[in-house]
Amino acid sequence: MINNKLIALSLITITVIVAATIFANLRAPQSEKQKASFFPELTKQIESVNYISIKGYNDSINLTRKNDIWGIDEFDGYPALPEKIKSAVLGAADLKINAPKTALPRLYHRLGVEGPEVEDTASLLLTLRDPNQNKIIEVIVGKPRLSSSAKNTSGLYVREPEKEKSYLVDGILDISAIKTAWIKRSLFDIPAEAVKSVSVTHADEDMYVLFKNEKGQEKFELKNMPIGKELASELIINRFGTILQDLQISGAKSKETLNGEKNSIQVKIITFEGIIGNVIALKYNDAAYASFKFSYDKEIVKNNNEEEVKNEDVKTFIANLNSNIENWWFEIPEFKYDIIKTRLNKITRDIQNITPEEIIE
Repeated sequence: MINNKLIALSLITITVIVAATIFANLRAPQSEKQKASFFPELTKQIESVNYISIKGYNDSINLTRKNDIWGIDEFDGYPALPEKIKSAVLGAADLKINAPKTALPRLYHRLGVEGPEVEDTASLLLTLRDPNQNKIIEVIVGKPRLSSSAKNTSGLYVREPEKEKSYLVDGILDISAIKTAWIKRSLFDIPAEAVKSVSVTHADEDMYVLFKNEKGQEKFELKNMPIGKELASELIINRFGTILQDLQISGAKSKETLNGEKNSIQVKIITFEGIIGNVIALKYNDAAYASFKFSYDKEIVKNNNEEEVKNEDVKTFIANLNSNIENWWFEIPEFKYDIIKTRLNKITRDIQNITPEEIIE
């Protein structure tokens, strides 16, 4: 009898403990529980992702992987930032469901999950596909977490396009439909004070050469200055030294698709360190493009009494630089092209306060 009572009491105790455990688990903070993945299928297919598309209201971008290199379709396959690709794919795979949210379309805008087709929305539609263009995931990415009580946990609102219910998910998904967000915009930076000479030749053979005799010289001089002329304002002339300075690009075109030799402008920039930059610039679809090729002349360094650097180091630097730029036209800032397209008659002016007799002399 006593044994039966003990057994009954033991069973009751075990039941209470189990119930208490279940209840405590239900009340436990989300961080203490294992959260379900929002895209469980993606975790198994990360290596199969071969196409990424991101669509916003005003912008869109498509990226394709070829030979394990991700390129931007709209830029003829120009390489995208690897870390940006990795962050997008792994970020999507790491999203965890925090809580279900509204399924009412009239409330989608509060979470930013209405979809990119809605005017002025910040929604982004992210699609990942496999090598056969089969859809792996598709999701509308909305606003970041609105709650101020969860500052230490990153989160955002999402919704699958074919489903009504939206969700708050934990994680980070750093994506953009703006193409320039996916490339290294800074192409190179050759400071103005390093420039020894700049020669410009237009398609109609209008040409000129600006030069400095020594490093530290403040003003450029014009080779073969026309009689009765002088250089225009110092502000205009000094800009020629900045053509390769902090060059930021906005896009790229393959040389296979853009033949830019016709009606182009040729520019040759020589530095005191012996680096020679050959630039070809043109207009294409109302945008300014330029191609670049660099070489090295150690004789320039010697002639300028510069401290000679190791030739092999310079050659390696230039070879690496050329390998990244040789097959591309780059969309350059309009103000850079405005410098390049300047003609001889715009950089000179009539000498002021001089008599005709002084010009003859």
